Amino acid sequence: MFDLRSIVIGMVLMLKKYTCIDIAIYAETTDEDYKNGILVLPLIGFAVGFVAFIISFLKNFYDGFFVSALILTYYVIITKSSNMKDAYRTLNYYIKPKTQSEQLSGLIGITLINLMYFSLFRIVPSTSLIVMSVAGYSSPAILSSVIKRSKDNTSIMKHCGKAHVIVAFSISFLIAALFNYKLVISLSLTYILLGMVVSILDDKVKLLPGSIEGTFIEVTQVLFLIITYLLKI
Repeated sequence: MFDLRSIVIGMVLMLKKYTCIDIAIYAETTDEDYKNGILVLPLIGFAVGFVAFIISFLKNFYDGFFVSALILTYYVIITKSSNMKDAYRTLNYYIKPKTQSEQLSGLIGITLINLMYFSLFRIVPSTSLIVMSVAGYSSPAILSSVIKRSKDNTSIMKHCGKAHVIVAFSISFLIAALFNYKLVISLSLTYILLGMVVSILDDKVKLLPGSIEGTFIEVTQVLFLIITYLLKI
């Protein structure tokens, strides 16, 4: 499972899927590559969040709203909006109004997510931007242990096992403790609340769309920021 070549290929696969970094792969990929790549997802989240953390220092020189817009723009570009697109598809998949466009729920959801990001980036501690991304990119692996129904339609969660859950938990809590130990509380509450909600919904939904993974990332990040703000950390 810890073959270096497979881990490198897996990391490239994760970068291609969740970021704007597009590295060509001249080798056939296997399920084992995906399994090993999932192990580095929290570290990819750390890299994404750390750059956002650096950008947040501009608050010392520029208006907070401008810096929030800058961070949000960076986030959208670096992730090539892949997670937001997944959230859009998932909302449209589950919520289909009879008298309105089927795309309306997705548009409203994405608008709300962006507005919350824009507002919360300005008022939460800069270190929370790092933990936010780590938690987000760890959530598919962690929540895979909660979901009992078939995950065959997913590309990441269907490969997750106990090792992935342990690594995701360990890295996310370690980074939270290193950068701001108080954020461990927000992180714990985020995982607990998400686990409870997903467990309840798991008994009701019939099918998991492939886009659910990106949705989990976005929901985890927004929920973490909201909890962090409410706790005044």
